[in-house]
Amino acid sequence: MTLNTQKIQSPKFNQLMKTAEDLFMRYGIRRVSIEEICKTANISKMTFYKFFRNKNDLAFQLIVNIFDKGQVEFDDIISRDLPFSEKIELFIQFKLNYGKRFSKEFYQDIIGYTQEIHDFVLERSQQGIQQMKDLFREAQQKGELKKDLNLEFLSFMLDHLLELREDPRLLSIFPNMYELTRDWLNLFFYGVMAQDEQGNG
Repeated sequence: MTLNTQKIQSPKFNQLMKTAEDLFMRYGIRRVSIEEICKTANISKMTFYKFFRNKNDLAFQLIVNIFDKGQVEFDDIISRDLPFSEKIELFIQFKLNYGKRFSKEFYQDIIGYTQEIHDFVLERSQQGIQQMKDLFREAQQKGELKKDLNLEFLSFMLDHLLELREDPRLLSIFPNMYELTRDWLNLFFYGVMAQDEQGNG
């Protein structure tokens, strides 16, 4: 799903989307009302309903937009003619940038706010994980990953990240999404590169 051209070309639609994104990322979806979005954007509720059926519709369109933009960035990193280690550095920075923007409330809401949003996020996350698996496989074939690294185990761990992210205990450990993202990336990527890729060869 992508936003249609007519909506994208509307300044009021873009203002509502930008305002909603700012508010949702700070406070989560549940805590922000249509009235607050319209007041902050200085746009009438009548105009709001020209673009969106309700807040759920706005939230879904916004999350699709965020994931579409993120996918473009991710695809660009994957497609670059760079060593695996440099791609991973770019990927880590990419994920950390999103970790800085997302509040815990927003993260929890995109997982469980509506079934439609949950299913969309799950599908896109599965696609991203498959891309990571393909990247690891290609890197190992090129000798950029440790030869004895079991890719089936790596694949297993990646798949279970989707389950872990919905465990409320995980979020309770960290004060914000940036620290959770940082520690997860450090834990997951530490030690996977071949020695010469780490500068120890």
